[in-house]
Amino acid sequence: MTAINVTTYEVASVYCGGPGITFPGVGPRVQWIDNKDNAISPCEGYKKLLDASTAEIIIYIHDDVTIHDPEWLERVLAPFHDPQCVAVGLGGATGLGHPDLYKKSYNIWNMARSGYTSNQTDAEVHGARFTGSRKVAVLDAFFLAVRADFVRSVGGWPVSHLTHHCLDLWLSCEAARAGKETWLVGVKCTHHGGGTSTKPAYAEAKWLKGGSMQTDHTEPHRWLYDNYKDVLPIRV
Repeated sequence: MTAINVTTYEVASVYCGGPGITFPGVGPRVQWIDNKDNAISPCEGYKKLLDASTAEIIIYIHDDVTIHDPEWLERVLAPFHDPQCVAVGLGGATGLGHPDLYKKSYNIWNMARSGYTSNQTDAEVHGARFTGSRKVAVLDAFFLAVRADFVRSVGGWPVSHLTHHCLDLWLSCEAARAGKETWLVGVKCTHHGGGTSTKPAYAEAKWLKGGSMQTDHTEPHRWLYDNYKDVLPIRV
């Protein structure tokens, strides 16, 4: 088993009504923000957790994830031994954005990721199965372990621009802009996802501020397209 040399870590989650996080064995303590009433956006929740943390690594996990690998923590923390690594996930893709992204008129589908792999129980539904560790272009938001000081150095979670969608894409763009790395580790897990963001409580969330479930998806993609032309598309 690999020794954990990272100074401090913390597991954090914004609870929006999912079934909870399950670890093998006892598992670490989780810092929760109770957001069942959708009073704040998930991005605002991430910011609050960041502001309150003194840990070197914050492991953000959605409230509907089951981890099966008893060595998951050692595997997740291992890439952080290299200071170039600023984020680690359990699902990730080798490409973000179509190669001709800025050669054609804007199309949200050209912002899609490519080459997605994971060791999720239904990995083949999303892409391909991968059990090792490697650099990727973009991670999946259901599990984002981040170097806290890096997120602070780029201004913190962008609550003025993002609410629920594209937190993972933003993180990858900032990492690419800084010349840093994001890593995927193929930890066996199950993401029970999709439930929270399709419930009526999400559609009625206060933080949508007059928007809709559709605009909460489309507007963040356009903002990233407009503001990260210096790094998009990303390939690893």
